[in-house]
Amino acid sequence: MSYLEQLKTGDKSLYSDSFFSGDYNQSLYLVKANDDGSKKDKYYIWATTTIGNQEVKQGHIYFYLDHETKTSSFIGVKVTEKFRNLNIGSLLISSWIDICLNSGYNFLGVHEKQRKPFLLYLLKTYGFDILDQSMYSTRKDVISICRSPDFTDKRKLLLFRDSNHEKTFEGTKIFKTDNYEIIHDLSDSIYLDDVIMPIQNIKRDNVPYWLINYDKAKVKTKTILERHKK
Repeated sequence: MSYLEQLKTGDKSLYSDSFFSGDYNQSLYLVKANDDGSKKDKYYIWATTTIGNQEVKQGHIYFYLDHETKTSSFIGVKVTEKFRNLNIGSLLISSWIDICLNSGYNFLGVHEKQRKPFLLYLLKTYGFDILDQSMYSTRKDVISICRSPDFTDKRKLLLFRDSNHEKTFEGTKIFKTDNYEIIHDLSDSIYLDDVIMPIQNIKRDNVPYWLINYDKAKVKTKTILERHKK
C-alpha cells in the first residue's frame, strides 16, 4: 500500500518543508478530501507559507486517484492572487506528477471536465497529449493558445476554430476571471500550441489528455522541483 493510500479522509500530512517561491519559504501538504460522491478518492497538495506567526495557504492542486488501476486524474490548480507569478502553479503540477509516479500511479491523465485552455497547454509542456493526433485536424473544438510579443503582458490569448465555441467560452466564469482574451488572427501574437477542450454546456465526446512522454515529464518535474529547493 502506497503512502497516498494510507491517508484517511480529512488527513493533512506534511510532504516537504524544503521549498521556496519568490521570497517565501514553503511547505507542501498532502490532504485527502472528503467524499464528493464521485466514488473516487480525491486529494489535494497544498502550498503554504508562514507570514508572521500565521500559516497562509498560497495555492493547491487537486486530483483523483484510482488505487486499483493506478490512475490519477488531474482536476485543477488554483493559486491565490497575491502569490501569482511566482511559478507556484508549476511547482504544484510538478509535485503531483512526482508524487504519483513515485507511488506507482503511472497512468496520469486530465479530468474530462477541465475547462481552462491555458492549463491544458501547460500540461502538454510536461509530456501530456492526446493519443490520437489526427483529432486536431478533424475536430471543431480546437483552440490555439497564444501570447503577446510583450513578455510583461499577462493576457492569455485564444484563437477559436469555431465561433460558436468562442461565444460559449466568452460567457463562462473562467473567461471573466482568468485573464483570457479572444483574438481572431495571429498577426499580433506569438503562437504557442493547440489544445482540444470540451466546451462547457456543449455535449462533446470525452477528450482525455494523458501523460505520454514520461522522460520529458520526469526531466521537467525534476528541473522545476530543484529550482524551488532551499
